[in-house]
Amino acid sequence: MKKFFHVVLFTLICFSSIPLLASDIGFTVGLDYSSKSIWRSIYIYDKEGAFNPFISYDIFDTGLSLTIGSVLVDDYVLESKDNKTYRDSQLTEFCIDYSNKFGLVTLGAGFYYYRYWDNDLTYSEAHVSLTFEDILLSPTLIYTHDYYFGPVDGSKGKDFYIQLGISHSFDLIEDVASFDLGAIAGYYSSSCEAEKVKGISDIDLSAGLSFRNGAVEYSAGFHYVIVPTKDFYYHYYNGMIKKDRSRFYSTFGVSYSF
Repeated sequence: MKKFFHVVLFTLICFSSIPLLASDIGFTVGLDYSSKSIWRSIYIYDKEGAFNPFISYDIFDTGLSLTIGSVLVDDYVLESKDNKTYRDSQLTEFCIDYSNKFGLVTLGAGFYYYRYWDNDLTYSEAHVSLTFEDILLSPTLIYTHDYYFGPVDGSKGKDFYIQLGISHSFDLIEDVASFDLGAIAGYYSSSCEAEKVKGISDIDLSAGLSFRNGAVEYSAGFHYVIVPTKDFYYHYYNGMIKKDRSRFYSTFGVSYSF
């Protein structure tokens, strides 16, 4: 864990030393970290966290953006690169997103493609979203459809995930610092032959801080995940089946736009 804090400190120093220029050509580079990899209430990588370095490009203020990134398990990066389980879990992600506001509604859409480094599994998802930003608590509805290719048999194109959320942001310092609160519930239906589950998989309650210093932005957050449906209580940890109805994780992010 000490190595992790050294990595965070080094990252902060590096980004803080970059000249604080106004963003003008649409590129953003950044590094996000999550203390646990939780996906639709499901633990990934035996409760290990993950780093997500990325670079994105906003295309000429059209609302369209392209992103390339990686998901790197923290134990693999910091401790045990010989661990084959974690080595096989590293992946590269390719994302295209669109967002535009039409009256009271912000419409979003995206397609994400994930390629694992050391096995034949690829995974992709497409989503659409509606956000009412000018209404109290900014309600959001998101629909996601999953596609699997490779060794996951019988599940291609059949999974879906629906989320309904609310959020509110408080300006601590205008255009510089904000405090954000959010709550979002998800219904997940998986038809994967290995594990067919469906139901309200997660209710994620979050609180976070963000701070912008010129072209550099920092963020940190805490998430408390409630698991309402019995199908999602159980998870694997260190080769054993565990049960819990709530999960916690924290996040950290730093990015530079230019």
